[in-house]
Amino acid sequence: MERKINLGIFVLIASFIIGILLGIPFYEVLRIFAMGAVDHTTLKIVAIVILIELMGNALAKSGSLGKINSSIEMFIKNRHISLIFPSLLMGLLPVPAGAMLSAPLVEESGSKMNLSPEIKTFLNYWFRHIFEFVWPIYPGIILAAAILNVSIYRVIMAQFPLALTSVATGILFGLTRVSYKGKVTKIEKNPGAIRGFFVFLTYAWPVLAIVILVLVVRIDIVLSLLIIVVCVIFATKIVRKLPFLMKESLSWRTILLVVSVLIFKKILESSGALPLIPQLFSHFRIPPTITLFTIPFFVGIISGLSMGVVGIAFPILLPIIGVKNPDLTYAMLAYAGGVSGYLLSPLHLCLIVSCAYFKADFIKVWRMLILPVICIGLAAFVIVLFKKGGII
Repeated sequence: MERKINLGIFVLIASFIIGILLGIPFYEVLRIFAMGAVDHTTLKIVAIVILIELMGNALAKSGSLGKINSSIEMFIKNRHISLIFPSLLMGLLPVPAGAMLSAPLVEESGSKMNLSPEIKTFLNYWFRHIFEFVWPIYPGIILAAAILNVSIYRVIMAQFPLALTSVATGILFGLTRVSYKGKVTKIEKNPGAIRGFFVFLTYAWPVLAIVILVLVVRIDIVLSLLIIVVCVIFATKIVRKLPFLMKESLSWRTILLVVSVLIFKKILESSGALPLIPQLFSHFRIPPTITLFTIPFFVGIISGLSMGVVGIAFPILLPIIGVKNPDLTYAMLAYAGGVSGYLLSPLHLCLIVSCAYFKADFIKVWRMLILPVICIGLAAFVIVLFKKGGII
């Protein structure tokens, strides 16, 4: 599809047609398009994507990326772990299109291993999201705890087995496809783990600084990125290359894709179509546990946002989960359904920008995701089966 028509243009056309079919007046569709394009969230995400691209290009042109990866290989001897370490590190930052933060590092390591664009995309995308079930600052977990009126700790403990499943499936369906046959360079011979760690800190400070500024100091992600990018440009002495770096970082295809996806979400929200989904399940008398998983799954597919899944689906499912004394096993099943749909969503910004960055075939990457996602769903149903003594 990407070769025949730009995916961003395709999404815009689909958004317009769906808006009309859902009964939104023509002039209102145009207004949603205009407002969606200049919406604060849209502009913020576009800024994040551009700044991340700029930082990645600056680190690459200065040679820092290569040194970061060499240093990781110094103190992490296992090649597989060193490959996914950047994705795991950036997974601690719950930001839109956050997979872009680790993409340049994975690209550097993956290219040395002669990995296909699809495998690099899968590994970067999947291991970026394994904290989705348990990291306490993820908006979806925070919102779920608030809706259920329970502590975040209880939500995390209920979902911890899903995080373990996510790690296992990432290894099984991703890392087992990786074989390293490259030559060992001089810097990699007996470097010493401690020395390697300090080399890593020397060159990876921009990545670590983002984590500190956002999570510890709690500075807005855009401002944090802007500060770090400026520091990187001056620290690496590539100010003269700034016009060239800007040109490389301003990809109109990626920007159009991000904007079109967010416009599509605006169209769906304005149509009022999402709340109709649970009514269909009730009408056809679908079992409660299937409803708990399937409604969040479809919302996840449509929205591409974990917070959107929780915000839309959990209030609808409260009668099943429980209002005064919520059943966290059922809540876990609903969350698993939402994340499963969210990970497969063609509107998921991390998936879209990762495929664009690595120049990977979207369909091939999507097919690689199916089995790991199925495993997460099966794990959730098995937990319900053992804790509740059956599926109702």
